Amino acid sequence: MKKINRREFIQLSALASGGLLVIGVAPSEGGEQKIVNLSANGGQSLNQFISIGADNHVILYNHRPEMGQGTFESMPMILAEELEVDINNVEIRPSEANESLYGSQMVVGSRSVQSEFMILRKMGAAARTMLVAAAAQKWSVPETECAAKAGMVVHESGMQVTYGELVEVASKMKAPENPKLKDPKSFTIIGRSTRRQDIPVKTNGKAIFGIDVKVPGMKYACIEHCPVWLGKIGSYDKNAALKVSGVTHVEVTQRTVWGRKVDAVAVLGDNYWSAMQGKKALNIQWDANGLDGISSATIMSQFREEAKKPGEILHSVGDAESVFQKGGTLVEASYELPYQAHVPMEPMNVVVNMTENAAEFWGSTQHPNGVRTFLSTKYGIPRENVRINYTFMGGGFGRRSMTDVVEEAADLSLKVNAPVKLIWPREEDQTQGPFRNCSLNVCRAVLNGDGSIEALEHKIVTQEINNQTGDNNKAGRQIMGGVTTEYQIPNMTVRGVLQKLHIPISYWRAVYHSTNPFAHESFIDELSVKAGKDPLEFRMSMMQNHERYNRLLNETMRITNWKSGKKPGTGRGVALVERSGAHFVMVVEVQKKEGMIRPVKVTTVIDVGTCVNPDTVKAQVEGSVIMGLGAVYAGLTVNNGRITEQNFDRYPILKFNQCPEIETHILESTGAPDGAGEAGLPTIAPAFANAIFDLTGRRIRRLPMTQEDLKA
Repeated sequence: MKKINRREFIQLSALASGGLLVIGVAPSEGGEQKIVNLSANGGQSLNQFISIGADNHVILYNHRPEMGQGTFESMPMILAEELEVDINNVEIRPSEANESLYGSQMVVGSRSVQSEFMILRKMGAAARTMLVAAAAQKWSVPETECAAKAGMVVHESGMQVTYGELVEVASKMKAPENPKLKDPKSFTIIGRSTRRQDIPVKTNGKAIFGIDVKVPGMKYACIEHCPVWLGKIGSYDKNAALKVSGVTHVEVTQRTVWGRKVDAVAVLGDNYWSAMQGKKALNIQWDANGLDGISSATIMSQFREEAKKPGEILHSVGDAESVFQKGGTLVEASYELPYQAHVPMEPMNVVVNMTENAAEFWGSTQHPNGVRTFLSTKYGIPRENVRINYTFMGGGFGRRSMTDVVEEAADLSLKVNAPVKLIWPREEDQTQGPFRNCSLNVCRAVLNGDGSIEALEHKIVTQEINNQTGDNNKAGRQIMGGVTTEYQIPNMTVRGVLQKLHIPISYWRAVYHSTNPFAHESFIDELSVKAGKDPLEFRMSMMQNHERYNRLLNETMRITNWKSGKKPGTGRGVALVERSGAHFVMVVEVQKKEGMIRPVKVTTVIDVGTCVNPDTVKAQVEGSVIMGLGAVYAGLTVNNGRITEQNFDRYPILKFNQCPEIETHILESTGAPDGAGEAGLPTIAPAFANAIFDLTGRRIRRLPMTQEDLKA
C-alpha cells in the first residue's frame, strides 16, 4: 500500500466535508487487485471511490476518463447498486490520476466495465457492510436485524439512521475482504437506463474539455509538420512569424511515434489566433526525404504482390491446404480498405508545464498514468513530482492513448520556460496520424456438394501496430482481429503477411476488427450465394454449437421477421462479429432513394453479458454504427507521399440525411459484462455491402464506396 505524503494528505482531506468513508482497492504485487483499508487518521476517512459526508452527501468517484463512452455514469452505478443509494441523488466526480489507488485508469478496447465490475461491486458492498455494522453497534442489536436502504440503515423495529450519521464510526472499522454481494435478481440500478450526469454540463457549456483549459502564464502554440511523413525541415521565415502581433517564439520540436522522430515547427504566442497567423507566415519549405513517390495505388500494388507469399499461419483448424490441392468448387475474392483518420471532434491538444524537477499536465487523455510515466521517464522527474489533471474528452477512438503531442508540448515548455498549450490545427490532426491501417484481404474457400464450407483461407496483408520497426518481419496474431473463427468450418486457416511502411498506424476504434470483418463477413455472404442458401440461415448452420451466436441469430431472425421476406424495393444484408467479448448480429436494410442506394434501417441484436446502463449501451451502438458508416463513405488517400484529405471538405463526416434508423436490441444475460463500445462498427460495412448485393446483385469489395458503387 502506498504511503502518502503531507501534501497529498492535505489534498485528499480537503475533499472531506463532515465524514468520509474509506474502502480501497489496490494492485497486489502479482498484478491482481484486492480490497484494502485506506483509512486516514483523525476520525475521517477517504475512499478513492466513495465519500459520505456527515450531512449524508454522497460522492462517487469515476476513475476512468470520460470520452463519451459513459464511464462517468456506469462506474458509479455499480458502486451505488451495492452501496444502496439512489444514483440520481449522489454527486459524481472524476477521480485523481493515481495508479496506486485505482490500478489502471486507461480507457481502451471497451474494457472499463468489463474489468472493473466485480471490483466496484465489492467496494460498494464493503462500504454497505461497514455502515450496517456501525448502525448495529449504535443500537446494540445484531447486524442480521439491520439492512441498508436508500442511503440509510433500517432496523426491523422501524428505527433508521442515515449513512452520514454512521460514517465516522464506520470509517474506523476494518473493511471486509470478501463482503457479501447482492443477488443480481435484486438489482435496482444495474440493468436500468439512468440519466447521465455528464450530459447536462456538456450541453450547457459548463463541462471542461482539454481544449478549454487555461493556466496562468501559458503560451499558445500552433504547429506544422511535414505533409510527407518523415520529411525534414528545409527552411522557414522565423522573422516573418515573429513580426505577427502577439507572437513571442518560433521553435523547432520533435515527437516520437513508434520509435521514429518526427520534426515540426511551432509558433507560440499570447493567444491562439496570433500563433496560427504566425504559423501561416513561416513559409516553410520541406524536404520530402525521398518519400514523395508513394501513393495509395503503389501501396496496394505492393500489397497485391506480397499476397502471393504464404505468410504466417495465425490460426489453423484441420488442413485447409490439402483441401485446396484436391480441387472442388473454389470461390475467391479480395477486399481492400484504406487508411482512416481518428478525427475526434476535439482536435489534439494538451497543456504542459515543465520545470527543473517537476511537470504538470492538463488535458484530454485516455491514459492519464501513461502520460505520467512518459514525463517521468523521458525527463528524469520523480513520479510523485508529475501531476496529471485529466478532463472530459471530445472523442478519443484510440488516438488519445498516445503521448506524442504531450512530448511536443513538454519540449516547447522547456524551451520557452512557461506552460504551453499546444493545439494541432485540424489539418495536422487529419494528416499526421497515426492512422488506422489500410489492408488487403484475400479469401478463398471450397464448397462441398451440399453447399457447406469444406475449407476456408483468409489472408491479411497489412501493417501491424506493435511491429512497425525493427528486423522482425513475421506477422503476429494481432492483425487477425475480427476474423470470426467460431464458424463450424472443418478446415480453416488465417494467414498474415506483414508489411512495414514509413506511414504510422495505431489503435483506431475496434482496431483490426474495423477492417477484417468487412472482408470476412462479405466473403461468408458470397459463399452463401454460391451455395444457394439464405445468408442468415447459412450462418446459423455454422453456429449451432455456439450458444451466444446461435441465440443471437435466432433472435435476429425473429426481430427482423427475416423469414417473411424483404419489402419490395429493398435489400437486406447481415453480418456478425465479436469484439471485447460482446457478440453482435446486425441487419442493414437499403433502398433506392433519389437515384442512390441508402441504408434506411440498421437493426442490431447484441449480447453484452450483464448490461449496466442500457441507454448508454444503445448510445454506444448508435455511435459506433455512425462512425463505421462514415468509414464506408470516406477514407484517406496517399498521393505524392502526403494525405489528400486534409479536412472535412474532403473527408466528410456522416450527415443527418445519410444516417439510417438504428434499432438496438440488448439480450438479457447474467453473464459477466462485456465491452459494448466497438462491436457495432465492424458489422456495419459488411452488412451494408451485403444489402447492396441483395438489392442490385453488385458486389462491393473496396472501401470507401464510390458514387458509382452507390448508384441505384
